[in-house]
Amino acid sequence: MPFDPERPAPPAGMKHRTEHGYIIASPDDRGCCVIHEMWVAPDHRGSGKGRALVECVRAWARERGLGPLVVQCSPRNEGGRAFYEALGMRAVAIVYQDDLDDGTAHAASRRAE
Repeated sequence: MPFDPERPAPPAGMKHRTEHGYIIASPDDRGCCVIHEMWVAPDHRGSGKGRALVECVRAWARERGLGPLVVQCSPRNEGGRAFYEALGMRAVAIVYQDDLDDGTAHAASRRAE
């Protein structure tokens, strides 16, 4: 799903938007605060704008008694991983994914060509 600054916050969630980026978060069924999406304009990365967005979510979560704050980040996203680690976050899980592709989607697209 591409980043969309117009995407609304989920039910019971929050969205904070500035002219340089935005962040969307909500509680999950365990009481954690989950960051679903975050984006900072490339020319403002490294300027503290991302840190400010996460701090906004941290304050929102604390006000509601949520915790911990969690976010999924691809292992290939070295910049994202470094960013979250610089904020004091640590990797605590491995996520496995099945793309649910039984091969029929690729076969159908090849037949259409």
